[in-house]
Amino acid sequence: MDKEIEKLQSWLKIAASYELPSFKELPTVPLYMEQVVGYINQKLSPLTPIDTQLLTSFMVNNYVKAKILKEPNNKKYNVEHLGYLLALTTLKRTLSMSEISLLIEMDKDVSTDKSVLYGFFKVMMKDILQETARKTENKTNSFVVRYAKDKKNNPIQADMDLRDSLGLIALRLSIQASVNQALAEVILTAIAKDTHSEKEFEIESQPSSHEVKRVNRLNKGEARRVALAKKNQKKK
Repeated sequence: MDKEIEKLQSWLKIAASYELPSFKELPTVPLYMEQVVGYINQKLSPLTPIDTQLLTSFMVNNYVKAKILKEPNNKKYNVEHLGYLLALTTLKRTLSMSEISLLIEMDKDVSTDKSVLYGFFKVMMKDILQETARKTENKTNSFVVRYAKDKKNNPIQADMDLRDSLGLIALRLSIQASVNQALAEVILTAIAKDTHSEKEFEIESQPSSHEVKRVNRLNKGEARRVALAKKNQKKK
C-alpha cells in the first residue's frame, strides 16, 4: 500500500501544478496525424496516471468528419487544430460530440482569435484542476498521516482504514463529476433547443441503433472483464 500511496501523492502534486502549454508554445510547423496524436497524448500524459492513449487517429478523423475540426491541409494539422484537440481531448470524458460541437459553434460569439479562445480555456482548466487537485491532495495527506500512526499498532487494520478513506474521496469526486455533467447537459440542451431547429436537435440528440449496439457491446465487454477480475481475486 505504501508504494501506491507514494504514486498517488506524487500524481496529485503534479496535477495541482499542471497547466496546458500556452498558444505560443504549440508547434507552428504543421504536423501529420501520427505526430499530432503523439503530441497531444504527451502533453496530457500528466493527467493520466494509467498509461492510456487519450487521443487516437480514429478520434481525430471523427472530429473532422463531424466538422468539429477543420479539414487538415494536405494531411497536415496546424496550431489551430492542436489547440482545439487539447481542449476536445480534455472535454470528451464528460461531453458528447454534439455538446462539444455546440460549444465550438459558440466560439464566434466570444472571439474570432483562436489564441484568445485557447487562452481562456487554458486558464479555466488550470484554475479548476489545481483547486480540485489541491483539495484532494490535502485530504489524502491527512489520511496518510493517520495511516502512518495507526500501522505501528495494527498494520492490517490501518491498510483497510486507508483504503476506505481513499474510496470515500473517490466516491465524492465521482458524485461531483456526475452532478456537474448532468448540469452541463441540461444547460447545453437548453442552448441547443434555442439555437438549432427542432429537426437538427432531434438528429443530434437521438443515438442511432448502431451507436446503441456499440455501447451495449462495450458494456458487455467491461462486465466480462470485471467478472474475470473478481474470479481471479477469489482464487488468491
